[in-house]
Amino acid sequence: MKLLETWVRETARPWLLWVLGAVLVLFLAVFSAVITPAIELVAGGPPPDVVLFQTPAELAAWLERGGDEVRRLYGWFLVADTFYPIAYGLFFAGLLWRLQPGGKAWHLAVYAVAADYLENAMHAIILASYPSFPTWAAWVGAAATLLKWALLLVVVLRVLQLAWRRWRQPPG
Repeated sequence: MKLLETWVRETARPWLLWVLGAVLVLFLAVFSAVITPAIELVAGGPPPDVVLFQTPAELAAWLERGGDEVRRLYGWFLVADTFYPIAYGLFFAGLLWRLQPGGKAWHLAVYAVAADYLENAMHAIILASYPSFPTWAAWVGAAATLLKWALLLVVVLRVLQLAWRRWRQPPG
């Protein structure tokens, strides 16, 4: 964690937070305006990464409904999603450090990134072994997705709480 703490501390520089924020917005724009709609168009539903919870049967139906094209598109989605967690993880961890230097809240952003990578690994296993993918991978992927979103919610709420506290604090 010491190495990560060094990175986070360096990331808390205002100019770097602006750059990471811009990268985050760019990723969000590409995901929400291009990749996710293309997958939804082919499969009739969003990718499992943005569904709060999905059973193995629902995931299998989604993959079957979309055919080879959705599996190809979702593979590219996973490639892009290799970089996205780094961007949001460093942004939120750096922002939390900036709002509370030396605090431990930034760990939550790291845990969210870890959950996202676990989710991606399970979905890669599922794609690689389709059509007879291991059910355990779907369950672990679903749990990781739920954990990722829960942690990101806590991170955003903690950022808002710390920002509110800082804004309300008298200067000096």
